[in-house]
Amino acid sequence: MKTKLITVLTLLMVYFQVNAQEEDFNLAGISYTFNPAVSLDNPSNQQLGETEINISEFRAFFLAPFKLKNDNTTLFAGVDYTFLGGPLNDLPNDQSVDANLHALKFSAGINQRLSNNWAVRAIISPTIASDFSGSLSSDAFTLQASGLVRYITDNGIKYGLGAAYTNGFGEPQLVPVGEFIYRNGNWDVLILAPIQAVIRYHLNKVILGFRVDLQGNEYALNVEDTDRNIGQVESVKFSRYNVGPTIATDLSKSVRLVLSGGLSLGRKLTATDVNGDTEDYGLENGAFLKASFLLIK
Repeated sequence: MKTKLITVLTLLMVYFQVNAQEEDFNLAGISYTFNPAVSLDNPSNQQLGETEINISEFRAFFLAPFKLKNDNTTLFAGVDYTFLGGPLNDLPNDQSVDANLHALKFSAGINQRLSNNWAVRAIISPTIASDFSGSLSSDAFTLQASGLVRYITDNGIKYGLGAAYTNGFGEPQLVPVGEFIYRNGNWDVLILAPIQAVIRYHLNKVILGFRVDLQGNEYALNVEDTDRNIGQVESVKFSRYNVGPTIATDLSKSVRLVLSGGLSLGRKLTATDVNGDTEDYGLENGAFLKASFLLIK
């Protein structure tokens, strides 16, 4: 069954790569982010004040866009998997939680061109976020979604306004979003505030850039530990902004290597037990290093 699933996904990726739309899409990719250990930002006691937390992140995704024959409608679907390695493992023994966190997001959407200057985009993303250590509760499921109206100027600049219901801040929130896309010569500017901002300059075979990325989730846990002095942890919330320069090079016509680093800011980390009591383990700002391999159109 697993072999058949991998075969189907591979065929879908090849098909959609051939039929992908003209816009800049990363069709698939894997990435690893290294976060050196940092202290808690506001520890509640001396023991926590001496604690440093090390978090590892891995992500894999694929996106499958294609245009319909009318050339005004683009459909796309994708899967995005995120692994968050043991964010609570390094806490003192009576508060430590031995659990890796996983988020699996399925997305489907549409870009619809209404006229030469107007378009709409809508995306729906059912998401499962849990430690996957037992049966999934309803708390592990979130239905993320976004939609915006886009205005396209005669010289190709795109402006968009809309809203998103997202887990990016560590828990589901409804936020307004603004989009700005500008391409001119070697320059690319892509902004989807408050979620992402990218500036790139193409210099021969190298792409220099600077980017801001928001990532986060609320994870439902099934861990039980009778040695803990606090109640069983029911959910973990984590989010952060990564800010820093990037450098990329195309290893082939379809494979790109991207290296980035900088500061991880606003790191939110909380644990809530079955009694509704929440412990704040927010982290200090710290450095990050990230390596990605992308399948591009």
